[in-house]
Amino acid sequence: MEHVATEPLSRMTFRSLASALGVSTYSFIYHFGSRQQMVDAILEEAVRQQSESALGVDIAAFDREQFADWYRAAFRRSLSESNRTSLRLEFEAGALEPIDPDLGTRITSSFRDWLAVVQRWLTANGVEKKRAAVLARWLADTAAGLRFGYLMTGDREKTVSAFDLFLGAYLREAVGP
Repeated sequence: MEHVATEPLSRMTFRSLASALGVSTYSFIYHFGSRQQMVDAILEEAVRQQSESALGVDIAAFDREQFADWYRAAFRRSLSESNRTSLRLEFEAGALEPIDPDLGTRITSSFRDWLAVVQRWLTANGVEKKRAAVLARWLADTAAGLRFGYLMTGDREKTVSAFDLFLGAYLREAVGP
């Protein structure tokens, strides 16, 4: 992931990655088969790092405080220095997926999955389905925007403070006081 941290996806090739790691280009060709499969594996790791907090967790069963605690922890984890490369890749790939079919739709699918998780929690907490879809989008888009701001500035403390302020307002609007 170190080489990936400094190389844009658009320039990522078997040769560039093999050279950075000091191995044969053919080992990457053998292992991945195509550039698309190599990039997909890199993006899969980025998605895994960003979504590991939801694995095996029944978020829909959470009450308001459990949801808030879980989301706060997941958001903070996404801002860890070790996740910074994954975060950059997520944004880069998300911007490129609609225009570069070779990248696939891994990030777009992951984002839709995240929306569905939040929407299920909202409907389980009595929010009408149509409103839950809008509220889920509000939460996911705002969290993504704050994470993008962190990526650009590196200011974790202000990003976390902004998120905590937003989450309180969001929960009051979404499910009441």
